[in-house]
Parts: sequence; C-alpha cells; structure tokens
Amino acid sequence: MTPVSAVAQDRPTGTPAGTGAAVNTKSRAQLDAYWTPERIRQAEPMPAPEAVEVPPSSGAASEATDRPVHIPATRPAVSSGVEAQASVWGTVGRLYFTIPGKGDYICSGNVVTSNNGSVLATARHCGFGEGGTNYRFAPNYNTGNAPYGWWGWRSAGWVTGGGQENDSAFLVLDTPSGRRVQDVVGSTGLGFNWSSNYAHIIGLPADKDYAVWCEGQGYAGPDGQRLMNNCNGLSGGASGGAWIENYQPDGSAIQTGAYSGSYGSAAATSAYGNSAYNVWNGAQNS
Repeated sequence: MTPVSAVAQDRPTGTPAGTGAAVNTKSRAQLDAYWTPERIRQAEPMPAPEAVEVPPSSGAASEATDRPVHIPATRPAVSSGVEAQASVWGTVGRLYFTIPGKGDYICSGNVVTSNNGSVLATARHCGFGEGGTNYRFAPNYNTGNAPYGWWGWRSAGWVTGGGQENDSAFLVLDTPSGRRVQDVVGSTGLGFNWSSNYAHIIGLPADKDYAVWCEGQGYAGPDGQRLMNNCNGLSGGASGGAWIENYQPDGSAIQTGAYSGSYGSAAATSAYGNSAYNVWNGAQNS
C-alpha cells in the first residue's frame, strides 16, 4: 500500500488541549460478570457533545508547522478461527462502558497500530473524564455477534479541553488468554497532522447495530474540528468511530480522527494533531 501524501493542515484551535488518563482497577472476571445480557440490552447510545461555536478571538494556535506522521496498518499475526483481513471492517467494533451514577452506554472504536498491539481509538466523550469504567470492546461486532470475542481494558488516555476538536481518546485493551487484539484482527494505520483529504467515516449506530459508513471530502471546521457534508445514518452509538483516509481495496486505511457527532448538517471529527499523538504514544508504550 502506498500512503497518500500527508500535509499539515492550517486550522484554528477552539480550546486549549491537554491530556487525561485513567487505570482499570477491576479484574477480567468482574468485568465479564458485570455485562449481563440485560445490561447489554439496556445500554444506551452515548449522546454526542453539543457543537459550540467558539468566538474567532479564541482561535489561537495553528498547526501549520506541525510535522505530519504516518503509522502503517498491520495484518493479523495469529489465527483466530475466523478468517481475518487487514480491513477496517474487521478492526472497527462495538464499545460498551459505564458512567457511574448515569448508566451504561455504547460507542464505537477501532483497533489502531501500536507497539503493544492493544490500542483502541475512540472519542473522548465516550465516558472519559466522567469516571468512565467497565470498558469492553468487540472488533467486527455485528448485531450482537462478536466473532473475535471481547476485550476488556487496562488503561485509557484522552485529549482534554472540550469541544469537537479535542474529542479523541485511546484505550489500552487487556490480553485475554494472552491474545493481543492487533494480532487477531490486524490494525488500521494512523495519520497525525494530516490535511483534509477525501475520507470515509465508519461507526456502529445503535439503531442498526452493525458498521456503516459515509464518504466525502473533508474540510476544516470553524472551531478546529474536521467536517464532512452529506453524511447520513451515523446516529447515536457511532460516536468514536473512525475517520479514515486512503482506503484501499483490501480494506486497509489510515485513521486521522475520531467521529464526534454532528456540526449543523455536517458530520464532525476530532482530527489527530500533536495532543492526540502524545496520548496514543503513551498508550502504545504502556
């Protein structure tokens, strides 16, 4: 696969960004016991953050001089009993989690390349910074079926600052029976500080409960997010899905952001910049 040329994008930043982190304190047995069939049925789509327009005077830093980074996709390294392809359709899946005092929710996530073979990309608003816990992920999930099984979590990191432009998070998944998720299903590559190229968004809306996507030309939003027009069908539950570029016939791609919800009639994503790179780099080496 020949990656598309990566060019840094000059875009405004609506709010200052930092990072946050959390560590799982529950055992795998406790996590599995928590997710009863009833809790799974009653889990609700996580509401997307409201799009808040930031006054032009608060748009400060530009990323025009930031260095573009490309992390290649990988293929599965072990047999899973189900034929796995190096495809985003096999790496994207359903993410369940709990926000204490509020309830159980669903989002989407995508397995991305990492040194530890265990990193999942999703959205910050999927419980991060709100005490989110009980994270449980199934790649290639489809209407209740998890052909590759379920992974719990070890730790998490996210970009702080609020707004759709900072709506990025990365989970470090556990290794049930010694299985690393990247070895089983492969991984989607990553692009940091990329331009707004032609892209696809893929996520799992709750009203469908399987992966769907839309595609179009990405462009810079007014508050630092990245936008795509004419993107229908990515309703609640698709949050945290992958904004991907350079989609190839074998299904491999480069993820350059996390789906954050709507901005007016457009679909919005948190484009990966330096803050997201720092969070991912910490996650992949943990």
